[in-house]
Amino acid sequence: MIHNSNLSYDDGDNDSVDSNYEIEIPTITTTGSVDALATSATTPLGSIKYDAATIRQEFRTYQAILPHPDQLLQERHSFTYLRNKIAESGIEIPRFLKYKFEGGIKPHTALCCLLLGEYETELKKQQERKKNNKKQKKYKYDNHPWGIYPFLVRMMSFGYLHSQMNNPADYIRDQFFRVAHVIPTQVVPSNILRQKIKNKGLPIPNYFLDPDDPRQFPPHIALLVMLQDGEKESRKLDSFLNRLVFSSFALISLLLRIVLEVIGGAGAIWGGAEVVKLRNADNADLWRWLSIGVGVLCYARFVTLNAPYKEDEGDIQWVH
Repeated sequence: MIHNSNLSYDDGDNDSVDSNYEIEIPTITTTGSVDALATSATTPLGSIKYDAATIRQEFRTYQAILPHPDQLLQERHSFTYLRNKIAESGIEIPRFLKYKFEGGIKPHTALCCLLLGEYETELKKQQERKKNNKKQKKYKYDNHPWGIYPFLVRMMSFGYLHSQMNNPADYIRDQFFRVAHVIPTQVVPSNILRQKIKNKGLPIPNYFLDPDDPRQFPPHIALLVMLQDGEKESRKLDSFLNRLVFSSFALISLLLRIVLEVIGGAGAIWGGAEVVKLRNADNADLWRWLSIGVGVLCYARFVTLNAPYKEDEGDIQWVH
């Protein structure tokens, strides 16, 4: 693949027999900085570099009129609704809610500007820690408030399970950090962004999915969730009491399902055989083993239906 900064996807021969044609686009891995994306997000109608600091400063102008974080997540207000709500308040519409002719940019681009800034900051922190010889290897979840627990979850599940997250902003950040190293540091259409992620064999975050995909989470809502989180509006979800209650409820729900779907299946064979008078004192051992066998099959079914699989797209489900 030849890198040429003067090429764009508009220059590609869409009718070419070679369907693998792909232009290499700079990423934070190749450029080492997110500044290129913030600069390319600048339009002739707006000369200010649209970086994370600018997005957060812009957010504070309309923050007070936004719905509460919980309501925003549940109702997922449309692009038009939020745009009209801000305009009716006499406040300048943020750039990611403006149309192109107004100097606006796409919500997914603004989200990349914001999250790539966080990712770049995290990379710098890791490099600084390495220089100080505090740690030789840094895991993404080391800063988790529960310490090494998330790492143990991933290790014991062979990488299929991830630590429990109650804060929606943590979901958004976690999904993005998995693919941040392949995110283009220049403005690209959403379909090209999805293609770049998929071509690297990585899971596409829900908020970058096609709008027609039922798993898609609106990128403008994801952006607002991150901005509200930055202002500590949703940090109550990270409290120890909230985590304890949520974890206890999830554990009890899991145990109840095992009782009903696994032990219940084995018990049905044991009890049903007695009801129809097939089981007696002479063949109790035989029916005991049959019940155990059915229980094993029920457990295999339970694992098959409930074990998470690594999908190509949106592999983290949203919790409301």
